Amino acid sequence: MNNYKYFRDVLKNGYFTETPCQFCGSSEHCLEGSFFDRDDNLVSICLNCFDKRKVSVDIPSYIADRVVKKQNEKVTELSFCPPVPWIQNNDWPVCCDDYMTYIGEWEREDFIKNSTNGDGLSLLKELLIDELKNNVESYEALWADLGYETAAFVFKCSKCGNKVVVCQDY
Repeated sequence: MNNYKYFRDVLKNGYFTETPCQFCGSSEHCLEGSFFDRDDNLVSICLNCFDKRKVSVDIPSYIADRVVKKQNEKVTELSFCPPVPWIQNNDWPVCCDDYMTYIGEWEREDFIKNSTNGDGLSLLKELLIDELKNNVESYEALWADLGYETAAFVFKCSKCGNKVVVCQDY
């Protein structure tokens, strides 16, 4: 199993299915195919087949265009990282002209633990990706819904260490 540049700890953070790999038939560590956003109805692929690059994640051009230097190399690398479950269109955040590394889904307790003063809600407000800040009607309601209907996906820049949160409803 590979270490993925843009996806930390796939065994912990990947979304696996019990459906056998449609390439080799293995039932071990099979990624859910629907999150690859492909047109070929991918159902399941095991990490071994994924690491052999039997299939890639579809990266839309508007996401590819977010990086400038070594764009083809970075997009290829991203396309061979497991998709983040439920991130629509594999809409990967960018910092320092590179895709950020997915470090996991956080619950309220994770925000509290990672805050400097125990105020997890303030940390959520601080880290929420700019594109979503204007759409939040109530941070208190968003906070209360974490872990229920709302997921908070956390990404970290490998260059500057900046973190951002992308929230999505299930």
